[in-house]
Amino acid sequence: MLHYILMFLIYAGFLGIVYELKNGYRADKNTVNWTPAVLFGGIYFILLTVLYEKLLVYILLNKVNSHGTFLAFSTIGSGMYMVLFSLGTLALSKLTLCKSPDLWTYTVFVIGLFINVTLMFKVATLNYAEMVNNFGNAVFEDFYISLSETKRTDTANRLLDLKWIVMCIPSVFFTIQIAKDLKEDPL
Repeated sequence: MLHYILMFLIYAGFLGIVYELKNGYRADKNTVNWTPAVLFGGIYFILLTVLYEKLLVYILLNKVNSHGTFLAFSTIGSGMYMVLFSLGTLALSKLTLCKSPDLWTYTVFVIGLFINVTLMFKVATLNYAEMVNNFGNAVFEDFYISLSETKRTDTANRLLDLKWIVMCIPSVFFTIQIAKDLKEDPL
């Protein structure tokens, strides 16, 4: 649950920083309509978190039936969440009339995505090993129960925390780029 708070803080921080910088420099010329930007950010965040959880449960209940599908859905799901989260930040930048990301932002995103997927693959591997220790060959008889009743290792928990931090880095980097651009070019 704390990772969703982190995601919310990124979106709220983005909007707050851009608002403060644009309002301070362009108070009389501010052409941004902030209501749609804030509404989009809130609705997108809610849909991203709620739909992600619903999709995750649906996949766990209906699609995972082997070690390979568990690894694939875990890594693909984590990568897609990072892509969707970053697209939300990009959409907020367009709604607030900010400059597009530069090459460095895209580079940071690609590196972060690779690290995110690698970390999630390792977490899924560790989780699967624990499920096999607890349930043996019966892991896929009721996979949702196997997964929910298996306690993650401390290593897996640390890797998950790191994965969520890595997921936020491109959006934070983009926010810094926008703040720097707004300070350099106030008009």
